[in-house]
Amino acid sequence: MPDDTSAPRRPHPSAALPAALLRDSRRRPMAEYLMPAAIIVAGILLVVAFGIVINSVVRGKEPTALPAPPPPALGDIPPASDQAVIPLPSDPPSAGTPSPARPSTTPPARKTRPPAPPPNAVTIAKAAVPGKVDLSDEGDRDWVHWGQEGKFSLERAKDGDFQILEGAPTAPRFRQTRAKEQFSWQDGSPVASSGGTVVGINTCDKGNGFTLSVPAAKDDRTLRLYVGVQKAKGTLGAKLSTGGSTEAGTLEERGDGFATAVFKITYRSAQGGKLNLTWTTTETFGDGCGGVALQAATLR
Repeated sequence: MPDDTSAPRRPHPSAALPAALLRDSRRRPMAEYLMPAAIIVAGILLVVAFGIVINSVVRGKEPTALPAPPPPALGDIPPASDQAVIPLPSDPPSAGTPSPARPSTTPPARKTRPPAPPPNAVTIAKAAVPGKVDLSDEGDRDWVHWGQEGKFSLERAKDGDFQILEGAPTAPRFRQTRAKEQFSWQDGSPVASSGGTVVGINTCDKGNGFTLSVPAAKDDRTLRLYVGVQKAKGTLGAKLSTGGSTEAGTLEERGDGFATAVFKITYRSAQGGKLNLTWTTTETFGDGCGGVALQAATLR
């Protein structure tokens, strides 16, 4: 039998490979491990970078040196942004489609109170008597004249509705003709007309005189009272029946003469009522009949 040691040995398969190919086969396992490791490390770095960006946004800081995202491909949906959406104009509703009602922003109208009535008011002004007075022209509401037919006579406007009224006499009265001014009228009663008269009436002694009244209203009215005094001081008082203060005016004659004047009384009342007047002798001077006199009155 032949000796096994003497038989020729077959070469190892690796011995027949070239040396360069052998070296590549030994290095290939290392490359196969490095490539996955590099991919894993790159993923970790990407996650860390994304976390830094999110942390910067939460803290209000701008991210640093991040590349701008690539533009979206045609047909892709663009990313949402913080910009407000601008509404597009829509077609107006058709005539048959009612538009939704909008809540009114106009505040409700406040209830207004009715205007307050004018306050009570009385004023008195004194002036000289003109040489001639036309009572019919001046007194478009009413007028009166005293004494033409006697000491108790009263001539007045036919259509004056008795707005000027004299109170009941409280003292003796007399017919007098000492005034210089003339009074005329038309459409009177019981005396139809007069071209001019100086007649009037008077009283004597302190405390005596006359009382009158006229209706009051919310609008201004004017009463003119033609008076006289002889050897006396006369005081005119005027007060509304609805309240208020008493207004006064005076006229005085200390000698033997006969003084005359016209008192212009302007008045109004918030509640209607009347204006009450007193013309009284408050002082007398010397002997004889000292007192106040009445001539005429007009209302407009």
